[in-house]
Amino acid sequence: MDTKKLCFNPNWLLLAAIGHLVCWSGDLLLYFIPNGPLDTARVFNYADAVSMLQGTNSFQFTMSGILGVVAMMMVIGGYYQLYLMQKAKAKISAIITLVGTLLTCIAGAVMHYSATSMFWYFVESGLSEQAYSVMFAYFMETMPISVMCNLGVLLVCISLFISVIREKTALPRWACIINTIPLTMLASIPFSGMGAMNVGSSLMFLGLYFLTRKINK
Repeated sequence: MDTKKLCFNPNWLLLAAIGHLVCWSGDLLLYFIPNGPLDTARVFNYADAVSMLQGTNSFQFTMSGILGVVAMMMVIGGYYQLYLMQKAKAKISAIITLVGTLLTCIAGAVMHYSATSMFWYFVESGLSEQAYSVMFAYFMETMPISVMCNLGVLLVCISLFISVIREKTALPRWACIINTIPLTMLASIPFSGMGAMNVGSSLMFLGLYFLTRKINK
């Protein structure tokens, strides 16, 4: 791997691993609510939404949203390194990764803040039925942002997996398992419903950080 030519810097991978842990801490703020964990499926019913959010401090949503935005700023450099890994020998996969990076990080930042803001509004409005109607309408209308973020993650993971399997990067073929999708499945065992994807993504970047440092030596 010609790190000078590609401007590759594994330290960005480490920062991305930390960033996903920051995002995970924001997820945990939504998990540990008085009547938690927060279950978006229950948002579709007013009575369930009130029961779930009764007694919740709205500041939890504020902090969760801020942590999500900060986290997306921290991880974007790491995702860009995945693009650089593929740029030389897998140009199409690299472009797909770059598109996925923008969707993941930009749409992800908007998603984290908009989603937590609507819950903040509902709680601050006293969990009224009118506030619920506004929150639910906002939830439905902004759902495409969540879809864009998740699509971005899939694009990054699939393109990286294919590039590694085809030996189009400096990584060994077995490194295809150092990927958010399988690691999220593993993280879901202890952390189901607790932001397992952020744990899986953090493990991916941490694994790639140590592996690329070893290769560069």
